[in-house]
Amino acid sequence: MVTRLVANLVQNAIRHNHPGGRVGIDLSPGRGITVSNTGPHVPPDRVGELFEPFRRLHRDRTGSPEGAGLGLSISAAIINAHGGAVHTTANQDGGLTITVELPTPPPPPGHESSPTRTSH
Repeated sequence: MVTRLVANLVQNAIRHNHPGGRVGIDLSPGRGITVSNTGPHVPPDRVGELFEPFRRLHRDRTGSPEGAGLGLSISAAIINAHGGAVHTTANQDGGLTITVELPTPPPPPGHESSPTRTSH
């Protein structure tokens, strides 16, 4: 599901970008993944709507090459299923910046997460 989450975020950033625009992807431990683009201006009060099923910035709901409006709602469901959080900001010059934070998974069984102690 995390693979689908990342794919949805990157595909949306590409699909809803300006020709010749930029897509940025940053993955950092402790911070999560951030995906941003230089797409159209998004009014800050409409950002939350984009995570609802069949919602896009513009009113065309189906039959559009811009997708069906499910990518971010599926992403939100995956984030919630993993106990994560999403922070979305409308960029001043257009586009979005989406940061997803997922909890660190526990180490696999039998894996020591603390330093090994030796006696001399």
